[in-house]
Amino acid sequence: MIDESEINDYLGKKKLILDGKFRIALNSNRLTNLSLFDEYLINEESVKSILLNLTVYDFCEKVQNKHANFNHEWLYVFGKEINLMKKVKWFHCILSLISLKISF
Repeated sequence: MIDESEINDYLGKKKLILDGKFRIALNSNRLTNLSLFDEYLINEESVKSILLNLTVYDFCEKVQNKHANFNHEWLYVFGKEINLMKKVKWFHCILSLISLKISF
């Protein structure tokens, strides 16, 4: 069982985000990430802001990494509802409330 202090300790690593020591995987293994960038007006600065604003109350679960080379690692999963502008034809945008699942 994970407790609030462990989550806060994990979120205390936000300095790494501020220092730019994070990356968003945009490859065939992360189709959800690709879709997010394709369908909504979002960039790395927006993602950085979302990550920096995560709180202990956004925490969902801690799971073991399923990737064979990283199965010794644990992933902390957070959920966050945010407003993003959805891209539509003819350069119009629609404001949408979306739910994000964030694992890192």
